[in-house]
Amino acid sequence: MTPISPPFLGGTQALLHDLALGLARLGHHVTVFAASGSGFEEAAKGELPGKLILAEVPIKRGELSPADFQARSSGEFGRDEAFFRQGELFLQFFLDINRAEPPFDIVHAHAFDWPAFALSPLSSVPVVHTVHLPSLDRHINAIIRATYEKTGSSSAVTVSKACARTYAADFPFDRVIYNGIDTAGIPFGKTGGDFLLFAGRMAPEKGPDLAIEIAKRAGKKLVLAGGIYDAAFFDEKIAPALKENRNLFYAGILERDELYRLMSEAEGLLFCSRWAEPFGLVLIETMATGTPVIAWRRGAAPEIVTDGETGFLLDFMDLEGAVRAIEHLRELDRSKGRGQVETQFSLNKMLNEYVDYYSQVKARIIQRPKKSHRT
Repeated sequence: MTPISPPFLGGTQALLHDLALGLARLGHHVTVFAASGSGFEEAAKGELPGKLILAEVPIKRGELSPADFQARSSGEFGRDEAFFRQGELFLQFFLDINRAEPPFDIVHAHAFDWPAFALSPLSSVPVVHTVHLPSLDRHINAIIRATYEKTGSSSAVTVSKACARTYAADFPFDRVIYNGIDTAGIPFGKTGGDFLLFAGRMAPEKGPDLAIEIAKRAGKKLVLAGGIYDAAFFDEKIAPALKENRNLFYAGILERDELYRLMSEAEGLLFCSRWAEPFGLVLIETMATGTPVIAWRRGAAPEIVTDGETGFLLDFMDLEGAVRAIEHLRELDRSKGRGQVETQFSLNKMLNEYVDYYSQVKARIIQRPKKSHRT
């Protein structure tokens, strides 16, 4: 559980921030339950008085360990103090929801933690989930499958068709709702600069070391932007390269305005994750600035990038193919990326789809026939 506050650790935190603000601006009353240290600057300035409330969950530093995606991929599920602390926090949350006055209409959970799914049936308020990660943990899959088998609905949506397919053997999602962004505040770069960009957390699954190798082979400058998520990986793979390569620069974790400016000035983005990305918010953010992307043809990338128009899709780990694609980046019309995001991945489109989904879930609860009680 990480704070929801800029500069954001990852795309999920940024997405949740924008979703909450967007719903409040549409006139909905929104309460965000998030880790201590979260903040919504716009609301604090008085833009949304009474519409957006932040309820901070008191979590001590180091109390909950960040997700280890390498361990999760093996199907292991650690049973330590953090495991039980998660259960305690979510139990308190759902029981508090039941006592809230005035009552909530719906609860929208974004956590990929077992108690978020297992304990949500205790809520007297309808709970829906957005699953931002592919199928990684058989225990979580079993919990969502049990919900589906007992109710006829998974009570969950996910962020791409590719992500949904990874769960197909266990249960169907209610919907796929793509992530969206507000392009109004994103600068458009008519021409790219003389450098490539990697944007993402410094962790092995994101492949910043692969981006370094591609740029090195191409003889291009590379800027790395993103927080250090895995310190051991950074010290072993990234820090030495920074010392050895004069064409390599680490910008650290950036505020979104700074990141968007950097994106708009780049020649291209290297999106070279080792895992099949369930969405990849950085893809649509970069395309919105006009900068084309080079990505593997896996995960959600084929649903987002139009090969040969808004970027290039390559076979997984085709580093030489990526080097060759760099030579053709300037041949692409940068306006097409911006247009594709405005049409398919806008914030308003995402907000409208979620509001419609909330209405569907509430209607389903109302229409469900009541059974007589047995004594």
